[in-house]
Amino acid sequence: MSARSSSGLRILFGAAVLAAGAVAVIGGTATTTQASTSLHYTRGYSVQGSWLCYGWSNGSYHCTQHWHRSGSQLVSDNPSWVPNTGSSTSSSSSAGKSSNSTRTVSTAVSTAGQPCHSGVQWPKRISQWTVPLGCYAKIYTPNPKSYPSRPSYGYCNWWPEVLHPHNSGSTALHLPSHSTPKVGAVVWFSPGVQGASSGGHYAQVVAIAPGGKWVLITEMNFYWRGGGFKHVDYRFIHTGGGVSFRY
Repeated sequence: MSARSSSGLRILFGAAVLAAGAVAVIGGTATTTQASTSLHYTRGYSVQGSWLCYGWSNGSYHCTQHWHRSGSQLVSDNPSWVPNTGSSTSSSSSAGKSSNSTRTVSTAVSTAGQPCHSGVQWPKRISQWTVPLGCYAKIYTPNPKSYPSRPSYGYCNWWPEVLHPHNSGSTALHLPSHSTPKVGAVVWFSPGVQGASSGGHYAQVVAIAPGGKWVLITEMNFYWRGGGFKHVDYRFIHTGGGVSFRY
C-alpha cells in the first residue's frame, strides 16, 4: 500500500505476505531450497518423504504432512494449502478429485480492466485460502502501458487505482468506507488482517457470494501462490473486523 508524507512524497509500505508458520506446511519457489527438509519444486504432485507437495506452473509449490492414501489415490487433508486436483507426478495413480464441488455461479462480477473475465464459481466449502476456480486461479503480470498513468506500479494501491480510471490519482482509495461489500468497490485491510502487511493492504471486489460473507477480490503485491510485486492474483476474503469497502 502507500500513503503520502507531510512533504507530499509518496511512502511505499511493505507487501502483503501470507505467513504459513505451521510446521506441517511449507511453501516455496523453484529458485529456493528447503535445506532442513530437502523439499524441492516438482511440477504437479510429488511425495517427498512424509510430505505431499504440489507445484504450480509458475514455479511455486506447497507441501503438507497432513495427507493420506485412499486406495490408489493421494488425498490432501489440507486442501486449502495443497489442493486435491490433478494427478501425482511420483505415482502412476491419479490423485483424488476434490469433493469441494461448486455451489453456485455469480454472474454479477466486476472484471473491467482485469485479466480474467468469467462468472465466479463458489465452492461448496470455502475458506480464506481456498484457491479460486477457472482463470481466477492464475497469476498475472499486467502491462502498465495498458492502464492510466499512476505512480507506484507493482504495489497494492496501484491496482485499484488503475481499475478506477474515472477517479483521478488515488481518489478511489479514499471514497466513503462501508462494512458491506459492493461489486467493484475498493477493499482496505487494516495491518495484519487476512494476510495484510504491517502497512495494510488494498484490493478490489470482483464478486460477492450468496449471503454476503465471502468475497472474491483481485489484488497486486500479495505473496501467495506465486503472487507478489507487480503480480495480480485473485483470492477469497470474508467480511469482518479490519476490512472496509470504499465506494
